[in-house]
Amino acid sequence: MRGSSGWGRSFVDADLGTGRFAAIDDVADCAAHVILDGLADPTRLAVMGRSYGGYLTMASLVWHPELFRTGVAVCGMSDLATFFAGTEPWIAESAAHKYGHPVRDRELLRSLSPMSRVDELRVPLLAVHGEHDTNVPPGESEQMVRAARERGLPAEMLTLRDEGHEFRRADNRRLFRRTAADWMQRHLGR
Repeated sequence: MRGSSGWGRSFVDADLGTGRFAAIDDVADCAAHVILDGLADPTRLAVMGRSYGGYLTMASLVWHPELFRTGVAVCGMSDLATFFAGTEPWIAESAAHKYGHPVRDRELLRSLSPMSRVDELRVPLLAVHGEHDTNVPPGESEQMVRAARERGLPAEMLTLRDEGHEFRRADNRRLFRRTAADWMQRHLGR
């Protein structure tokens, strides 16, 4: 597992461009660690994340399909090409440094996109998104859920009304937490 003794430049830049593949493996390494230490039941392991963590959730499910029993992806990117096409221009400009340039690095972005490996998805997926998210447009979750359903997998989309990339309304935060907890119980419960 990669790591850092602080939050310096090497930590911040560790997953730029092709380093994203190592970040996906980091999630699997963390899961393996808690399993080996007896802290987690390998038959009841889930992955969940928000924004970049939502991307890592989807990526983890398709790069390591044997590891997790379900996932909850919140405001995550499923296809970096459609993300770049749909996000705010200022975010696209900033994200090009992090992920790759949408034109010059098109093949890298395709290979880093969970949608490019969606045939590897084996487990149920819950996607959560604010209906007015302009940072990571809701279409990113919608296309992943649609692809999962087309493959016969349980997949649901919770769209939070009157929300953007951040969930500000207390009623929506409660709905999100309750829906995620119910999803985990349904797919991990004994």
